[in-house]
Amino acid sequence: LLIMFFTTGSFADKIGPTDGNIVGRETDTVTLKFSYETSNEYILLYWYKQDTKSTPQFLLYKSARSANSERKPTDTRLESTTTRDSTELTIRGLKLSDSALYHCALR
Repeated sequence: LLIMFFTTGSFADKIGPTDGNIVGRETDTVTLKFSYETSNEYILLYWYKQDTKSTPQFLLYKSARSANSERKPTDTRLESTTTRDSTELTIRGLKLSDSALYHCALR
């Protein structure tokens, strides 16, 4: 499986992957990690998955710093954690269908 990253954010903020492409085997657990910089205290971090020849599909969002909200994923294999300057998406029990481009957006 090959998992790739793409980032989005506002012009004054920075967000990007801390690792390059992630490779795993079926049934493995992988963690995608992004670090970010922003002066905002009310942050929402959005995760999307984009399959080949498809538009990005929303997975979940999670707040960080002073914000306190989240929308959990419908896929229970996915879990997100956040800190003051990073976010992670963990995928458990990898499947071939998890091979995709993953986006993280900062709002």
